[in-house]
Formats: sequence, C-alpha cells, structure tokens
Amino acid sequence: MKKFVQLATGLFLALGSAAIVAYAMAHLAQHSLGFPRSILREQALICAAILLGLVTIEFLASREK
Repeated sequence: MKKFVQLATGLFLALGSAAIVAYAMAHLAQHSLGFPRSILREQALICAAILLGLVTIEFLASREK
C-alpha cells in the first residue's frame, strides 16, 4: 500500500509540474511572442502530455534500480 501511495504521489506531482510548464510556455508565447490563444491551446496540451510521459518514464526507470 505504501508503494502505491508513493507511486500515485509521484505521478500526481509529474502531472502538476507538466501542467505548470505548459501554462508558462503558453503564457510566454502569447504575451511575448504574440501568438493567439486559440493556436496555443492544443500545443500546450501536447507539450504537457509529452512532459508527463518523460517524467513518468524517468520516475519508473529510477524505481527499478
């Protein structure tokens, strides 16, 4: 049970950090680079999914050692 809680907490933190980075990137692109919000929405979600996948892979790979 303790291992499941640690895994769930790690995945939750990975999801949260990926969402924060995606939001920050969209904000930077909209306000600094002038891209419209409608164009950035899809790319921000894709970026969050990619970051979540990479962090999850790293988290699970480090747990095997």
